[in-house]
Amino acid sequence: MAEIKNYTREITHGKAQTWNIQEDRFGNLYFANNAGLMCFNGHEWKKYSLPNKTFLRSLAIARDDRIYVGGQDALGYFFPDENGLLVYHSLAALISPADRAFADVWNIVTYDNAVFFRSLHKIFRYDPLKGKMAVYNIGEGSRWIYMAVYDQHLYAQDETTLKLFQYTHGQWKPAMIQPGHSIMAMYHYNSDTILIASWKDGLFLMNRQKQIPLVIDAAILKDQLYCIGRINAQTYALGTVSNGIYFIDRKGRTIRHLSMHEGMQDNNIRTLFTDHESNLWSGLDEGIDMIYSSSAIQKIKSDKLPSTSAYTIRILNNSLYIGSAEGLHYTQLSLPASEDISLSRGTFSLVPHSEGQTWDIDTINGMVLMGHHDGAWSIQQHGASFINDNQKGVWQFRRLPKPGYLVAGTYEGLQLFQQKKGKLESVPLSHNSLNEPLRFIEIDDENNIVWASHPYRGIYQIKLSPQFDSVISIRLFTNAEGLPGTLGNYVFKINNHIVFATSKGIYEFDKAGQTFKASVKYAPVFGKMPVQYMVSDATGKIWFATGDKLGVAEKNTIRYFPELQGQLVGGFEKIYPYNDNNILIAAYRGIIHLNYNKYKEPDSNLSARLTKVITHYKRDSLLFSDYFVYKGQLSEKQYPANVHSLAAGFSAFHFEFASNQLREAAKVLYSYRLSGLDEDWSAWSTQNFKDYINLSYGNYRFEVRVKDNRDNISSPVVYSFEILPLWYQTRWALLIYSILFITLILFLNRLHHNRLRIQKEKFEKEEAQLKYLHELEIKSNEQEIIHLKNERLETEVIYKNKELAATTMHLYKRGRLLGKIKDELSVATQKLSDKESRTEFKKVLKLISEEEKRENDWEQFAIHFDQVHNQFLSKMKIAYPDLSSTDLKTCAYLKMGLSSKEMAQFLNISLKGVEIARYRLRKKLGLSPGVHLTDFINQEATK
Repeated sequence: MAEIKNYTREITHGKAQTWNIQEDRFGNLYFANNAGLMCFNGHEWKKYSLPNKTFLRSLAIARDDRIYVGGQDALGYFFPDENGLLVYHSLAALISPADRAFADVWNIVTYDNAVFFRSLHKIFRYDPLKGKMAVYNIGEGSRWIYMAVYDQHLYAQDETTLKLFQYTHGQWKPAMIQPGHSIMAMYHYNSDTILIASWKDGLFLMNRQKQIPLVIDAAILKDQLYCIGRINAQTYALGTVSNGIYFIDRKGRTIRHLSMHEGMQDNNIRTLFTDHESNLWSGLDEGIDMIYSSSAIQKIKSDKLPSTSAYTIRILNNSLYIGSAEGLHYTQLSLPASEDISLSRGTFSLVPHSEGQTWDIDTINGMVLMGHHDGAWSIQQHGASFINDNQKGVWQFRRLPKPGYLVAGTYEGLQLFQQKKGKLESVPLSHNSLNEPLRFIEIDDENNIVWASHPYRGIYQIKLSPQFDSVISIRLFTNAEGLPGTLGNYVFKINNHIVFATSKGIYEFDKAGQTFKASVKYAPVFGKMPVQYMVSDATGKIWFATGDKLGVAEKNTIRYFPELQGQLVGGFEKIYPYNDNNILIAAYRGIIHLNYNKYKEPDSNLSARLTKVITHYKRDSLLFSDYFVYKGQLSEKQYPANVHSLAAGFSAFHFEFASNQLREAAKVLYSYRLSGLDEDWSAWSTQNFKDYINLSYGNYRFEVRVKDNRDNISSPVVYSFEILPLWYQTRWALLIYSILFITLILFLNRLHHNRLRIQKEKFEKEEAQLKYLHELEIKSNEQEIIHLKNERLETEVIYKNKELAATTMHLYKRGRLLGKIKDELSVATQKLSDKESRTEFKKVLKLISEEEKRENDWEQFAIHFDQVHNQFLSKMKIAYPDLSSTDLKTCAYLKMGLSSKEMAQFLNISLKGVEIARYRLRKKLGLSPGVHLTDFINQEATK
């Protein structure tokens, strides 16, 4: 059964009755509904009403992308404005007032660069290039009931006479073909044959020689045929008034029937349309349905088939068997099993006596066997029969190498069977001590080993005798022997080779080491993927289940089927790859049919579509909706002339997007980026919208692309826009800023130079001042040094003077002492009477006198005096060579400031002698009477 998607009136926001469906070249769908024009872009439904709110009966899309519509006394076209919103343009004004009352327009056809509108009594021809409308009236009492283009010719039919007319050179003339039936539709059947659908008489095949009925199910005519749609060259859909849709092949055989019982909203079919994906759209009295009529994935369902989970599937003798909790059901296929059996018709029936949980069905040695909760069963024409009613719960059967023998994995270990005279009997298996449930078993024919997996213990190796009548050994393998763990281990025979699916990939048994190792062959394909079910098909492909996903490994490449994720029966997965046209999967409600050949057909039409762009500033503003319009024509891309330049306040944007993939819209993934903000593409996600806030001014480019469930990736669709800067962010403002900046730089530079000049001048001034101060300091230092030197000299002079004074005082005291001694001795000598003693005293007096006259003390004094007074005496000797020793002494004593009395004492003369010495000195010095001798002496000392 094809999957059906219901679009209710609540979803579409429409009303009852949809009369026509069309699709544009971008994949947008349009529906003529009683509410007006309904549009669906794969993501959002939109409604456009006619000005008079009339019902919309018909529509057609012309080559110039105008959407022509017709309703009650209304005809015109919709075309998007600059933002992509459809706007209605009425053509009624081109019709003369006398012809404007024409009731409903029932269908519209584009032909020869013109558009034809059919009402019951008039046909209007609109010439878009000339903007003119022509009217064709039918005769009194007649009605136009059909108009269509077939084989590049335009036809219309008169209901009363059933005459078919052909439009030629502006006139309607009788056509060469005359079916003689009221025509609903005409299709090309083969090179010279037309398929004609009649309102009342069914289907006909017509060529130039004859017309023959195409025999269809009588129930179709009984249910009142109302419309027809062509799905492909081999399949047609017939819509009825009271019982849904019948699908027929080219021979008229019914291959499928859909109605409310199968999930449609209504049985009254108003129109049928096949889109670019071969999905069949049906306009109903109530709602709109999309039927995946050509999908590679279909559900097999019947009112006689239980809606519970399926556990086993098998095609035997061109019959399909399905095992469930309610028993084993089967149906005879109406098509060969080599073809797509999802198109086969048949009624499922319960195999008699098979009620209850069915686990497996298989054919071994020509016998059809059923593993059942109650044991092993044999399936025959008359029903199911027990093989051994003592054995409970059989999971599966496997053939043994010994002819006529097979073994079953049961709830309680292994069960051995032998085929005798066309019947299967249970036979004993000696030493069969393993009483564990063995759901998965496989046979190693070369080593007489049965491998069995236990749900939580590990893997059993059961060694059988060469005669297969007894068990030799039983060994349990766990993680100690190399398995990743004791849980999640399964045994399968893949392409005649036994493998073990574990929680960490595919393992194989190393016979030499008696251990399990990761499979060298399958590890590169499956890695450490946990696998709970595997089966190989006739071509070597491996179908498997991992988690809740279904996949297939083909040529070391894995392909997943996201449409089926979560639909396999968890823990009881079953995949039956009969051939590439028929992969059958046990599901929670019945079974799923996968046509792998159809599924892997490349889809080169995948495209992303931008459906809406909204910006917000004080209020929401629509920038774009579905269509790019350039120079009055629709475009697949945005042209530079359509790029919006928005004020600076527009900083928040909302983007919505969709794919032209309507069938698997929920599985489509999107990736987007905003150039100018995002550095890379976003991660793939099902989210079909994106919001941006706080965008700054600049140029932006929003891109979005889609990826379908087969990993096809579309080219991105692009929308560009610009946010203008604020006045202070404009180029003029930037120019002014630049000028001001440059001016400021120049000003600052000049200010800097001035500051440098001032600083230089200040520096030079300070430098001069410092130099001056330095010079002053040097001068001051020199003066200080001189002062210090002078002080030192003065100190030295004082010291020397003190020494001289001391020396002078010493000489003075010595002279006085000698004088007193001399005087006393002289007195004492005078008193002596003894001549001899007197003579001796005179000798002493003479020695004292000689000592007073000695010059040694003077010479020593003169040396010290010159040292103190800058060689005064030496200079005086040189300047005045006539000076005697007494004169020099007088100069020295005067320089020292001695009194005349002190000088007399030192010179050992009287005061009168001092005066004479001073006089003589003045004369020798050549002093005038006004010159004071002492001042002259001091003045001469400073030279």
